[in-house]
Amino acid sequence: MIMDITEELLEKLRKLLPQKSSKLVYAKKLGITETEVSQLMKLISKKKVYNLSIKKVNKEKGIVESTITSDFDPKNDEELAELHKIDLDKYVITNYWSKLLPNGKFTSSVFSKRKQPTDYTTEDFIKFIESYIPKDVTIYNIDDTTTKTMVDLEISIADFHLAKKFVNSKETIAERKEQYLGVLQDLVEKVRSCFTIRKIVFPISNDFFHTDNYHNQTTNFTPQDVIVEYDNEYEEGFDLLISSINYLNAVGGLVDVVLVQGNHDRTKSFYLAHVLEVVFKDTPTVRFKREHSVTKFVVLGNTFIGYHHGNCKLEELPLLFATNEDSSELFGKAKYREVHTGDKHHYMIKEIKGVRIQQMPSLTGTDRWHLDHNYVNNIRAGLALVYHPILGKIAEFESRL
Repeated sequence: MIMDITEELLEKLRKLLPQKSSKLVYAKKLGITETEVSQLMKLISKKKVYNLSIKKVNKEKGIVESTITSDFDPKNDEELAELHKIDLDKYVITNYWSKLLPNGKFTSSVFSKRKQPTDYTTEDFIKFIESYIPKDVTIYNIDDTTTKTMVDLEISIADFHLAKKFVNSKETIAERKEQYLGVLQDLVEKVRSCFTIRKIVFPISNDFFHTDNYHNQTTNFTPQDVIVEYDNEYEEGFDLLISSINYLNAVGGLVDVVLVQGNHDRTKSFYLAHVLEVVFKDTPTVRFKREHSVTKFVVLGNTFIGYHHGNCKLEELPLLFATNEDSSELFGKAKYREVHTGDKHHYMIKEIKGVRIQQMPSLTGTDRWHLDHNYVNNIRAGLALVYHPILGKIAEFESRL
């Protein structure tokens, strides 16, 4: 029995083995007996992977090359990934080879690259959803000991354009997510300091995403400048809205999430709303209106509110809601009627025969196209609209960047 076997001694023998010398030679070099060399070799042979490996990583190009000697021959990508410690969620193996060595061991080499948009599959997305864990939500304590008026609330953060590349700005996705959540919480806490919230209406999309496909184009195939690719924008946006809805659900009695498809992200936002509804299917206080129609509506007490992205003639929208089969009755019975839009990235209100059309501001910055057409200097802001069940809209709060 060998006494005091150390990793240092095993490592020295591992480095000598490629010389393919006799046990006597190894024994002399290590200062031990041949019997002890035999016992050390048995211990080494029990290891699956030998310390005979080479790994090259090029982070800029997203390339990993790895060569490892082991006592088995990897049969598929999963075994290769486990052996070479390659994360298949982020990398795809493009080439590999394996051969038998004279000593009975195997050496394998792999070439892998960081996944591109076209490398992601439906299975990747399903795996992402199954393993997703929402972040903790911080709730600020508000003194509710005094009697406050109970109201309904709409939170409007329109035209966010998450992955848009701004001119003269290097904002990251992480910074934009912080801005969004900061504005959201600021608006809610301003309302909670004055009122008791019964229900929150939370319109989503309205160009929440900047692009609709992996070519970085809008729904109508207009190319866009972006700071991240389509898949990263989708996953970061999904994470952001999960956090937002969890926060709203914690502070409000009910949350109605309303899908208002934009002209940049019509299909992508529909898929997002569908997945969000699946995530919250067991949360009865979170409800969704996500039909494929580009028009939606809610009724808050005496107030009818119609939603459209606004990429149309705004003056025609009141008549559209007044005559649509699904909304005309509620539109007619309401005492107050409003239509909320986005699209233009600036604040505007106009009234047409008693129907107020309110165009919401945006948090997004200026990109190259808007700069070239002089659509600049808009105030970056989100709105909280407060509705009394009888009196209609009684307050409006704004949070600016």
